[in-house]
Amino acid sequence: MILPHLKSSTREQHERAEAHLNLMDPALDRQRYGDVLRDMRSLYGALEPRVGAGLGRAGRAALDWPARLKVPLLDRDMRDLNVTPAADLDAGAVEAFLRDEAHAWGAAYVLEGATLGGQLIRRHVAARLGLEGAGTAFHGGYGPLTGPRWRVFGEALEARVARDPDRAAFTERATDAARRTFGLFVPPAAPAVRQAPPVTRSLT
Repeated sequence: MILPHLKSSTREQHERAEAHLNLMDPALDRQRYGDVLRDMRSLYGALEPRVGAGLGRAGRAALDWPARLKVPLLDRDMRDLNVTPAADLDAGAVEAFLRDEAHAWGAAYVLEGATLGGQLIRRHVAARLGLEGAGTAFHGGYGPLTGPRWRVFGEALEARVARDPDRAAFTERATDAARRTFGLFVPPAAPAVRQAPPVTRSLT
C-alpha cells in the first residue's frame, strides 16, 4: 500500500516542515500566525493549479478537486485578519518536480495530509488568539467532512497505483514529489526552529 510508504518515506521532511511552521507554539501571536497564512497563500497559490492539472480529469473527478481547494479559505482568513497578501511562489519551484501524474498525486498527499492535521491546529489557534468564527477557515479544512475526504483520497490514490503498469515506479515518483512538496514549506535558508512539545501531527 502506498500511504504507509509515503508516510514513512517522508517523515524527515514532514517533521522539518512542522517544526518550521511551529503553529502549536504556546506563545503563538497574531503577527506570526498572519505571516504563516501569507506564506501558505503564496505556496498554495502556486501548487493547487499545477497539482490539479497534473491529476488529470479522472483524478480531479475522483477527488472532487474543486471542493478541496484551500486558496479561497486562505483568502478569507487573510481578509478577516487584515493580512496583506504576497505574490505566489515562483511557478518554476513547483514545475521543477511536478512533471507527471504520479508527481501530482504525491504533492496532493501532502496537501490533503495538512488538511487532516489542521483540525487540532485550528482549535489551538482559536483559543490562543481569540479567533472563534473568523481567521481559522484554512485550518478548519472540510469541517466534519475532513476525515471522510481523507479516506476518499487514500482510496483514490491506492486505486490509481493499482492501475499503473509499473506500480513501483509510480510510487517512487509520488514519494519524490511528496518530499519536495514538504520542502516548499521551509525556505532554503530557514533557521532551525525550537518546536513546542508535539501534541499531534499538523501534516501527514
